[in-house]
Amino acid sequence: MSLFSTSLRASVLAGAVIATLALSACGRDEAPASPSSAAPAADARQAFTISGRLEGLQEGQQVSLLVPALASDPTKVEPIATATVHDGAFVLTGSVPQPVPGILTLGDHRTARLVVEPGELRVEAGELGPVARGGRYTDLVYGYLQRPEYVAAFKANREANVKAFSNIDETDEAAMTAARESTVPAARRLATVKNDYDRAILDGDAPTLVKLLVLSENYDWKRYDEARRAQMVAAFRAELGAHPLIVSMERAAEENAKARQLAEKFGPGKPYADIQAVGVDGKMVKLSQVLARNKLVLLDFWASWCGPCRGEFPHLLKVYREFHPHGFEIYAVSLDEDKADWTKAMHEEGGSDDLPWINLQAPGFEGEAAQAYGVMQLPQNYLIAGDGTIVGVGMREWDVERAVRAQLRKVDDAPAR
Repeated sequence: MSLFSTSLRASVLAGAVIATLALSACGRDEAPASPSSAAPAADARQAFTISGRLEGLQEGQQVSLLVPALASDPTKVEPIATATVHDGAFVLTGSVPQPVPGILTLGDHRTARLVVEPGELRVEAGELGPVARGGRYTDLVYGYLQRPEYVAAFKANREANVKAFSNIDETDEAAMTAARESTVPAARRLATVKNDYDRAILDGDAPTLVKLLVLSENYDWKRYDEARRAQMVAAFRAELGAHPLIVSMERAAEENAKARQLAEKFGPGKPYADIQAVGVDGKMVKLSQVLARNKLVLLDFWASWCGPCRGEFPHLLKVYREFHPHGFEIYAVSLDEDKADWTKAMHEEGGSDDLPWINLQAPGFEGEAAQAYGVMQLPQNYLIAGDGTIVGVGMREWDVERAVRAQLRKVDDAPAR
């Protein structure tokens, strides 16, 4: 899997987590300036040029521009423009129907966020990485990235995490809990700085298109809850029409509503749904077949590109080794599109023996397995008793061990029939 699709999937699926890492800064009472002109017409394509010269770019390296809002499936977006680095510089050109958020991947694990808009943008080195400058929308929507308040908050948050998690035993619950708690103040400060910047735009007199661009990357759900966002998007549509970003946000809202319905359908106490997925050997394995042979099965959806998913493996390995001899099994379903990415991740996480449980692949969020359970984000899991009843949902880390231990104890203590 390429770097650009990996980076994009992570940002789309991790939602607020990734957004927090990309937050910015602006004082609570400091309202940023707005572009003076109104949004451009929707029916004319607008040409853009994005250029840059950065230290560290290698000769022949590829630079790609991703625009999720223009893709039918944002998790499978392809670049709308590419360029090859020559003499440490690059130039991308193209056109879009209207200004939309974009992600510039620089081929060396660096990215720059920008608004793909008419005219010329330049990518330069910033205090926290490459930044795009020169566009009237880009400079406003992503202006927080260059503000001293944001830079300071971001660095403080990064330092707090390094200090908290260096040389820590990730399987030690008490140590991990204490470490996470120690990073909360810095994380809150970072979120506050970004949220205040957004608020000044969203609640101010900025042009409608600017507000749409900002709302699409805002994660202040306390101030802008689902109902308010729906009202805002409806108002934006009345003025801007079927802007690609509006269509994308409306589709996401519909998918979230569907996911909530399925979450109720597959909550604790509800019956499971049978699915099937393919193993490394090409053979299909049904979940029902695994349930028939075990007292308890963990249905685990994951992917190689999902960092939080892979962070669960040390816990899952511990639980599996302790409880597998007593009737516990893991039915792991990777949503990876590429088989090589999937098998490589299994080897990296499981060592020479790979991961010891039942490992299967059912590519994509649009695949039958993910659709059956309405999986919208990763990781996601369901603990299923031998009789097909779901007894746990969305468990992480030590909660999996506690749930498995409790459920197996129930089975062992149940009177014989």
